[in-house]
Amino acid sequence: MSRFYSVLLSVAVGCAVAPAAAVAQYVGTTAPLFPTLIVPLFPNATTIPFTGHSSRRAAAPTQFAPSTRIPAGVASQVDLNASDLATHFPPELRGKMKTTYVQSFGTFKQFERKLSLPDNDVATAISAYIAGNYMLLHSVEVPDAAFLKVVSQVRHGLEQSKGFPQIPMQKRRQMYEQTAMVGMFMAVAQLSRKTATKNPDTVRKLQDSARANLAMVLGQSSAATLRIDGEGMHF
Repeated sequence: MSRFYSVLLSVAVGCAVAPAAAVAQYVGTTAPLFPTLIVPLFPNATTIPFTGHSSRRAAAPTQFAPSTRIPAGVASQVDLNASDLATHFPPELRGKMKTTYVQSFGTFKQFERKLSLPDNDVATAISAYIAGNYMLLHSVEVPDAAFLKVVSQVRHGLEQSKGFPQIPMQKRRQMYEQTAMVGMFMAVAQLSRKTATKNPDTVRKLQDSARANLAMVLGQSSAATLRIDGEGMHF
């Protein structure tokens, strides 16, 4: 079992968001769970990671401070961002989904530490978003080497992006927290499919949402052809 997957499993087991409970609270939507915050950061797929070529750069250790990292002084708004995501669900389920997203973010923070990745790095959160949705859509594991390659690719892409430096820090914080919440929710939901989720309708709705989530960030054509392996993302 890969470190990415085993760490996710060990964290999820001890988290208040049990996989079965997370899926049980999910009602399904064909609209992306992540709101339209990210404008195309990599227009026309001309910038790695969206060229289909992998970055050879090593994953960053904890002492490394990437330019995609949010400064400590930028206030966290976990409750507000979880509430925002919960608006994609019917009113009677929004309270439960807010709690689920808050707990999913807590799981992500444990995951971030266990993989020795930089704290508050937007690249890690977006990578978890991509990997979590990809895992659920294709019913696969993402090996740790592949995930770390994705982080490196996304970080490099953000560093080369003309749009990312223009995003205010508080918006970056929102992007970081919400992509982490959705990515971890989807990854935990994938774990549930192996242990508790047998309802084909629930699985279909989750996969529809995962597909839409990937298209939101990668674009429709790239999302449809995305593959993740030991060299990272390919299209």
